[in-house]
Amino acid sequence: MQQRIKCENREVWLATRGIGIGASEAAAAVGMSPWQTPLELWKLKIGAIPPKDLSGNLAVEQGNRMESVLRDFFMGMHSGEYTLFYHPYDIIFQEDRPWLFATLDGELTDAVGRMGILEIKTATPNGKAGWDKWANGNLPQNYYIQTLHQMQATGYEFVRLFAALYSVNGDITLREYEIERADVTEDMEWLLEQETEFWGKVQRGEMPAMPLTL
Repeated sequence: MQQRIKCENREVWLATRGIGIGASEAAAAVGMSPWQTPLELWKLKIGAIPPKDLSGNLAVEQGNRMESVLRDFFMGMHSGEYTLFYHPYDIIFQEDRPWLFATLDGELTDAVGRMGILEIKTATPNGKAGWDKWANGNLPQNYYIQTLHQMQATGYEFVRLFAALYSVNGDITLREYEIERADVTEDMEWLLEQETEFWGKVQRGEMPAMPLTL
């Protein structure tokens, strides 16, 4: 059963979300984040290292400024298709897994009453290899993992990911991706197993294995 903690501001939200794994941390927990290793996340969760200070990070600031614009743009493109609810500091989780949670860029209800997730992304892909990760309906691995985690935390049936991709000359390409829960159940089961194992290590103070490098 879905549960929800309503935090009154960002400071309370930051303090509360440290008790488990959030959607943006899911890829790191399973070794699929380009920015953070499982060991770094583990150290953060046991309190051995402080959270990174991202104030002043231009990419983060750009994403924060663009989020509301892109949310409105998405709804304008889909006028009449969805109803949008936005609760910026709500922490959503399942009753039996309070440590696996998500805070959403938007909650959607479609024309037949199904609940879903709106996820907003801004990114600057690096060269052809970077753009290929967003091509042919595919998402970068870490963002795909994030959407699976969000559906696991909320119990919702779909994700609509709306991305603004910047080229090196500043042009913006808008892309939309659809993920249906029914199509990714095996991946969700795998992710839940991996995240459960990681969180067990956090609770036991047991360091996750380091990859072997030769």
